Parts: sequence; structure tokens; C-alpha cells
Amino acid sequence: MTKPEPRPAEPLPSAEPAAAPAPAPGAIARLVQAIRGLPPAEGWRGTGCAGMAGWFRAESAPTREVTPRFQELYTRVRRGEPVLPSEARGHLYLMVKGLLGDEMFGYLEDNQRRLERRGLETREVQVDTEASLADNIEVVRHALEDAAFFKRSVVLVGHSKGAVESLSTLAMYPELRRHVRAVVAIQAPYGGSPIAHDLTDTPELRRMLSLAFPLLFYGVSRSVEDLSYSARREFVGRYPYAGEVPTVSLATSRSSRRSMLWPVARYMSERYGLATDGLVAQVDAEVPGSRVVRLSDMDHAEPTLVGLPGFANYHPGDVTEAVVALALES
Repeated sequence: MTKPEPRPAEPLPSAEPAAAPAPAPGAIARLVQAIRGLPPAEGWRGTGCAGMAGWFRAESAPTREVTPRFQELYTRVRRGEPVLPSEARGHLYLMVKGLLGDEMFGYLEDNQRRLERRGLETREVQVDTEASLADNIEVVRHALEDAAFFKRSVVLVGHSKGAVESLSTLAMYPELRRHVRAVVAIQAPYGGSPIAHDLTDTPELRRMLSLAFPLLFYGVSRSVEDLSYSARREFVGRYPYAGEVPTVSLATSRSSRRSMLWPVARYMSERYGLATDGLVAQVDAEVPGSRVVRLSDMDHAEPTLVGLPGFANYHPGDVTEAVVALALES
């Protein structure tokens, strides 16, 4: 009888596991792909926001410059001298963050800590820093109504879009003004922001914005659109603010390669000839009817984030203490 031929041995399973399917590209990867797909810069069309900065000044309440007084107070603060008036401890200080504030480590923390170290009561208004102006106005309104219920006098301290939301709340709800002792508007794009306008008005940049906000920050591009010149014209036309509450505006600019916002400041200087802090034109931060501090050596990050020595010219806590003291002098 013939022996059956031996069957070939089954191949042993590979010791290496099968390769896992490639993961779907993440949010940052998708954003990079979108940016790479943008047309070259020289192909962008239109005049952008040329001539729009400071559009509100001719028809608004006049401002008064108080820069020398601020410099005096700031110097005293740096020396460790007391500058806050005795009434300072009688108010509640509501801190309102600006755009993307929740995404930045340490943002406004030193400012709030300094006031608390001086014995002042502070509270952070729980705005969503990626939400629309309309949504955050309601949050500020509720914070003011809560303070009014407990018969508290309030000092609003807002930075950037947070300052716009503070001012806009008082413009829309004038009955709340009697509960507010003063407003500190730090680098508020009251008239709008040239970079926000270009981001929403230039098709190529708008594409990047619509991708970046929902994917990276869980927010809406509307929060940037609210700071465009066209949006601010419409809002201020309906709800003007003329400094009905004692208001101090910190309006700044900086043109230095040591600034972290130098590329953006250079873009706005070369394209529009604007003096900016990197995000807001100095002229747009001068709130109508306010007392204005004008500085030419401070970028948009310096009053709210502790910077590296040699790169930042100001300390957030010192700036806040001096500007609050200035606001309470009126």
C-alpha cells in the first residue's frame, strides 16, 4: 500500500501583531491640511479694513488722556507704595476674560491675585471665552444683577473682548449702571479689531477661522465676527456707550521684535499703517467718554500674562493695581 504524501506544514502565526489601522487625522492635522490648501498670499483680493480704524471717534463723546497720572501711580506701585483709595475695599471686582482666555495658562490670574492681596474681593465672571458677544452679555448681566441683589457696588475689570462685553452690557441695560462704580477697559476693541475684521472678511482667512474654532477651541467663529468693524458699527449704532459710568481705557501699541505678537503687529503696520498692540489698534481701544491711558510699549499679552524678563515691559499685577486706583479717582 502506498503511503500518503505528507501535507505541507501550516505556516506558524507571525509573532508580530497585525498593524492597526491608521488613526483619523486629528484637529490640528486637519487644520494644517486646510492651511496648506490656501492660495498664496499675493492672490488675496480687496482692501481689507483700510480706513476703518477709529471710525467712531468723530461722533462719540470726547476722551481725556491721563497717561502721566497712570505712570505716576505705576511707579509708586513698583516701589511698593500704597495707591488704592480707602473706598477700594467697599466694592466687588468682577473680572471678565477676553477671547480664548480659557485656553491660556495663567491668563488674568496675576491681575486677580494682586487685587486680592490688597484685601479686595474679586470674582471671575463665568463667560465662555469662545462664545458670541450676545451670549456673554447675558452672563455679565446676570453677574451684575446678582451683585445688585446683595446691594454690592461693582468695579468691572475686563480685558479685550471681555471689556467689550462689559461695556456692551451697560449699554444694553442702562438700569444696571447705578450698581457699577467704575469700568476698567484693558485693550478693548471697542471700535473693532483689524485682525478680527480681516479674518472674517477675507475668504481665504475666513476658511481657516471656520475650521480652527470648532475643531480646536470648541467655539464658534461668531465670537471673532463680533469684533469685526462691520459688526461693531452695527452694535454701537444701536447701543452707544458714552462713559456714563466712570471708565478708564488702557489703549496700547508695541512695535518690537521682542514682542510675541510682533508678526501680527507688523502685518497691520505694513498693510494699514496702524499702531496696534498686535491684535487691537490703539485708536479702537479708546472708549468714548473715558479717561485714556496711551502706551506705546505694551502688546496685547503683557497686561494679563506674566512675561519673560527682557521681553515684557510691564507686570500684570502692577498694571491692574495702578489702573484700578486711577478708575476710583473719578
